[in-house]
This record gives sequence, structure tokens and C-alpha cells, in this order.
Amino acid sequence: MSQHPIQENKIDWITLEQASEITGASLAIIQDTFRKYQDNPKALKTQSIDGEIFVDKRQIINLFPASATVVEKEKIPGTLFRWFDDLRRAYETSLNTMFKRVEAVKDEHKNDLESAYKQQIALLEKKHQQQIKQFAIHYKQQMQHLQSSIHRLEKDAEFYQNQIVTQQDTIAKLNSRYDAVILALKNKGTIAEKDITPDNNLLASQADQSEQNKEKIPPAEETHKNTVPNDSESLNEEINKLLEIAFHARDEKNYSVAVKNFELAAFLGSSKAMGALGRCYFVGEGVEKNIEKGIAWLYLASEYHFEPAKIKIQQVQIKHPEEYTNALQLADALAIQIKLKQTQIVHDAREK
Repeated sequence: MSQHPIQENKIDWITLEQASEITGASLAIIQDTFRKYQDNPKALKTQSIDGEIFVDKRQIINLFPASATVVEKEKIPGTLFRWFDDLRRAYETSLNTMFKRVEAVKDEHKNDLESAYKQQIALLEKKHQQQIKQFAIHYKQQMQHLQSSIHRLEKDAEFYQNQIVTQQDTIAKLNSRYDAVILALKNKGTIAEKDITPDNNLLASQADQSEQNKEKIPPAEETHKNTVPNDSESLNEEINKLLEIAFHARDEKNYSVAVKNFELAAFLGSSKAMGALGRCYFVGEGVEKNIEKGIAWLYLASEYHFEPAKIKIQQVQIKHPEEYTNALQLADALAIQIKLKQTQIVHDAREK
């Protein structure tokens, strides 16, 4: 075959590359146009020579009015407009279809979200109601427990109040019995006539009897002469001995020995020993400091007519009113021990 296209009816055959150069369209558009009109020679005549495609120059220029050769431009055939119109409609249809699909998916997702939201709200409301019910049950149980505890505490308080009343009655009965025993022993002449809370008549009687027995009492413990029976000279001697040891130990700063002997003499009825022992408890000398015990012994010393103690106890009562009240109860207990100790010593001395 020839290397150049055959001239038929003065057709100017050009290659696709040449058509692209003349029209200014890309080779791909030229090839697409060739495929579209290859079976329509009225729109575009084509031929293939040695595998190379040739098109009619005049027709291709009419299909592409953007040719650089303005003179060769002809009216664009209606088929080209229809082709572009078909492309436009296809594009619009595809675009509308895509928009419809997007709207449908959007509505579907919106419905799904609304449904999920409603389900979540319903679930939260149900859970909230369950929590409220649980809180109500727990609160009711706590209230019942508190009411039960209050009722139990009220019963315990009532029980302890009854116990206190019972104990007070018992103490009153014991005091009454103790007074009866002391009175009976006094009538027999086996107990000291000095009482921790004496009345005026008893003090007058003791003073008269003390004057009569003054020569029989050892001079070492003058403040003790109104508190010891006439027949207990050995008791006075024991008290004087204990006091001598105690005061000597205190001078030597051996306070523990001093406290021990002051305590022995105090329980035997020595008012001087009671005062000294009260001082030891006040300042914590030889013994652990204890204001109430100090006041208790000081009070007993004043009741046993130890003059320095009488002055001191008035000052203490003002300075330590609460401790003073508690010390009076302790003093009563110590007074009972002193009386019992004196009675036992006198009794033992008489048996000897």
C-alpha cells in the first residue's frame, strides 16, 4: 500500500495527530470523536491505511470550531450539539441520582440516630428509676436501723438509770447500817469518839473528856490527843515513831520513805500526818501528783483539828471547786478506813 492517503473527490485526508493540531483539541478527544462517527460517513469520513487512521479535514474542522484556521470553519452540525447535549443530560441524571442516594443515606442515618437516641434515653430513664428505687430502699433500711439503735439506747439509758437509783438506795442502806454499827461500838467504848462530821454536842463532850485525860497522852502528837481513846498509849507511841521517821526522811529528801510513813501515821489518826500527806499529793513529792487525794487528806486533817489544814482547805475550796467536791467522797472512804484501823489497834491492845 501507498504511504499517503488516496485522493478521492478532492478529500483532504489528514491523520489524527494533524487533526489535533488543526482543531486544537487533544488527541484523546479526536480519537473519541473518530470512534463515535466512524460508522457515519456523512458526519465524518475516515479510512485506514497501513494501520494509520485518516479523517476528512473539512469534516473534522466543522466538528471542532476551535480550529486555528478560521477560514476553514463551517457550521457545526446538529449532531455534535446533540452529542454534547446527551453528555450533559447524562451527567445531570447521574448527578441527580447521586444526590438522591446521598439524601436517602442521610435520611436513613438520621432515622437510625433518632432511634438510637430514643433507645438510649429510654434506657437511661429506666436505669435512673431503678437507682431511685434502690436509694429509697436503702434510706428506709437506714432509718429503720437508726430507729432500732435509738430504741436500744433509750432502753440502755433507762436500765442504767434504774441501776444508779438502785445503787444509790444500796449506798444509803449501807450508810445507815454503818452508822448503826458505829453507834453500837461507841456505846461499848471500843471506838474513838471523834467522828469526821461531828456535831456540836459531840465536840463539847470530847473536849471535856480530853481535859480529864490530858496527862495520859504523850506530848509528841498534841493534835492527836482529842482523837485517840484514853487507853491507846501504844497507838500514840506508834504515831510519834512514824512521824519522826517520816520527817527525817523528808529532810533527807527521801520522799518515798516519807510518804510511806506519813500514810501509816495518817491511817492511825494523826492529823499532822494527814496534812503532810495532803501536801505530798499536792506537789507530787514522793508520790504521783493527785489534787483530789491531796484535798481529801487535807480535809481530814482539818476535821481532826489540824489548824494549818483548816486555813489551807478554805483556799483550796475556792481554787479547785470541782476537785474539792470529788475529794469529799474520797475523804469519806478514807475516814472509814481510819476508824476501822483505830478500832482494830485498840481492840488488839486490850486483848494483850
